[in-house]
Amino acid sequence: MDAPEHRLPSGTSGLAAGFVAPPVGTGADKVDVSRLVQMLWRQKWLILGLTAVLWLPAVLLINAMTPLYSSSTVVVIDPHPNRVINIPSVSEPMGIYLDTVNTEVEILRSRDLAARVVEALNLGQEPEYAAPTNKPGLFSPLMEEGRTLLTEVTAMLPDSLAVLLTPPPRPAAPTGNAQDREADRLTEAFQKNLRISPGVQSRAIRITVEAKDPQLAARAATAVADAYLAIQVEAKRKATQNASEWLQSRLDELRQDMTTTGRAAVEAMRSETGMVKGRDAPLVNEEMSALNGQLAEARTAHANAQARLRQLQSVRPGNPESLTGADIGGDPLITTLRQRQAALNAQLAELRAQYGDRHPALNRPTAELRELNATLATEVDRVVRSLRGEVEQQVAKIQDLSRRLEGLRAESFDTLQADVRLRDLQRQADASDDNYRRAVTRLKETQVLQALEMTPDVRIVSAAAVPGGPVGPGKAVLAGLAAVVCGAIATGVALVRTMRQRGVYSSHQVEALLGLPAVGIVPLLGRAKRSARADDDPYSNTGGGDFAEAVWRLCARLHLVRTGAEPASVKGGEVVMLTSSVSGEGKTTLAVALSAFLADTGRRVVIVDCDTRRPAVHRLLGGVRPPKGLTDLLEGDATLDQVLHIDDRRRVSVIAAGRPVDRPQILLGSKAMLSLLVELAERYDVVVLDTPPVLSVSDALILAPLADRVLYVVRWARTASSLAGAGIKQVRQVGGRIGGAVLSMVNAREHANLEYGARPPSGRSYRLRRIA
Repeated sequence: MDAPEHRLPSGTSGLAAGFVAPPVGTGADKVDVSRLVQMLWRQKWLILGLTAVLWLPAVLLINAMTPLYSSSTVVVIDPHPNRVINIPSVSEPMGIYLDTVNTEVEILRSRDLAARVVEALNLGQEPEYAAPTNKPGLFSPLMEEGRTLLTEVTAMLPDSLAVLLTPPPRPAAPTGNAQDREADRLTEAFQKNLRISPGVQSRAIRITVEAKDPQLAARAATAVADAYLAIQVEAKRKATQNASEWLQSRLDELRQDMTTTGRAAVEAMRSETGMVKGRDAPLVNEEMSALNGQLAEARTAHANAQARLRQLQSVRPGNPESLTGADIGGDPLITTLRQRQAALNAQLAELRAQYGDRHPALNRPTAELRELNATLATEVDRVVRSLRGEVEQQVAKIQDLSRRLEGLRAESFDTLQADVRLRDLQRQADASDDNYRRAVTRLKETQVLQALEMTPDVRIVSAAAVPGGPVGPGKAVLAGLAAVVCGAIATGVALVRTMRQRGVYSSHQVEALLGLPAVGIVPLLGRAKRSARADDDPYSNTGGGDFAEAVWRLCARLHLVRTGAEPASVKGGEVVMLTSSVSGEGKTTLAVALSAFLADTGRRVVIVDCDTRRPAVHRLLGGVRPPKGLTDLLEGDATLDQVLHIDDRRRVSVIAAGRPVDRPQILLGSKAMLSLLVELAERYDVVVLDTPPVLSVSDALILAPLADRVLYVVRWARTASSLAGAGIKQVRQVGGRIGGAVLSMVNAREHANLEYGARPPSGRSYRLRRIA
């Protein structure tokens, strides 16, 4: 590996300000407004700069807009105009309904009314309504060539594809002469500037016209109201004239009809049929009506007499109760006898209660009661005979009236038919007379209306005035809106830029995304710092600053530093392998620094450069490449003592990579490599293996099962979490014991500003963030 793994390319200062680590862990699905605001605040210069770049052209465009002026007039529907004479108009006045107001609004928006205003104001002479010049566009020739080429291509294709690719036909050229086309253009242009607004819960309608000239706006609004009133007056005058002409043409027909079906025809028919009219109907009908009444009375009298007769026939004079409810016709003698009978019955009842049924005091009243009952029976028989005579008399009367009524019915059949014809003729005569009189009256009223001046059903309540200032466009409002829109676009760009991050930015993400404990965060060791401390050891724990402190913390967390309470045998003989997903993640630099720091603590440390393709350990230690190394040892061309070199300044033993070989995997997986690691573990407390990237070659996967623990190095803000996850998965699949992950090459300032806990949008993976 190349030595400057920890150094950024020239001209860069690390991660762009404002980038925020994607959220992980508990609460990652919640939106933290404060963190979002902080993230936007860190990107304020990007947002402000992009907003200014977008807003300035928008302001220039808004400032170049032509001001518009608006003028309005208000008309009110008046369905009850003042009349000089009380003559109904031919056309009905407007009603006070919602549909009436809507109908008048549509009339005001109509094309005919707009055409009248255009002609009245001669809008063709106004500059803002001038005809546009039909200059060919900049791309018109290119579009024509493309259309021709597309037509030629579709001609060679099958019909099914040709239908889909054939360009649409050009619009047909407008018909009519130039004057009509110009009038249509002016009318459409004026309608676009016309606004008709009905009042809310009122009969008022506001007419508004917008124009670039304030004088024109006022004149146009007034002209629309005048044209609207003129249309109403013309409609009324035309309706009245048409009605008058129609009535005049109908008078002769009505006069002839009245002569044909008049009263003279009615009297002639009456004389011809010989019908004599009574008070309300013909005499035959009146006689039949009288006979019907008499017959009904006779039948009623017969029924009453027969009912009385049946009642009296059921009376038993010896029984007082049988006379109760009987109709005796008001006979005073029978009434007196009944009263006496009731008194004797009461007396007998009292005597029986007092003396009993056989007492001599009962004989006299009993004899009187028998005589009274006999007298009463005689009187009842007399009344019955009288009622029988009355019933027979009513039957005879009914029969006589029925015979007379039948005779009159036969006689009135022809009379009734003639009466029907006469009545129909009478109705026709009355209708003809009425129609003629009404037509004459209405004709005179219409002629009077024609002589009067027509008044519309609307009136102007607010005349149009010349506006004092423009109504649009609101340049201040548009500029503010443009600023808001531009700011929103800039903020969106900043958010999208943030969401496109793919790297790992914090220990939280290491644990959540990679499933490994974050055992260390190592800051970036820049080229300038190393040059300034050329005489000092950049990997010493006595002057390394943040870098040295980070490596020291890593050693402590890995329990590689010996404490006074532990014997040396406890910590000795451990093989630690460092690897990463791809090259350039700083694992070689970290391996050398880790070895140097452990050696400073008194541990016996050896570092083995297992990257035979791109060896870099000897460069970082500041020495030349040894003639023999690991590959020579594994092939049997050198002994362990020949390849071991001691760095006197750092007190670290080093085994270089050795000469390049074609297939280093075979050597790294041989028994010689296993024997080497066993022997090194016996001699040294810590054996550090620097291996190639996992996703580049298979060397690290061969060595991973041989190590006691594997440290997986992930470059901060650079290595995509997907790449790191894939490498970790492969190491685990071969049996490697990963002790944790180390974030390397961390920009201390940016890392201090980063905010943890913000989660990327669902479904979007992290993208590799390029540090240029």
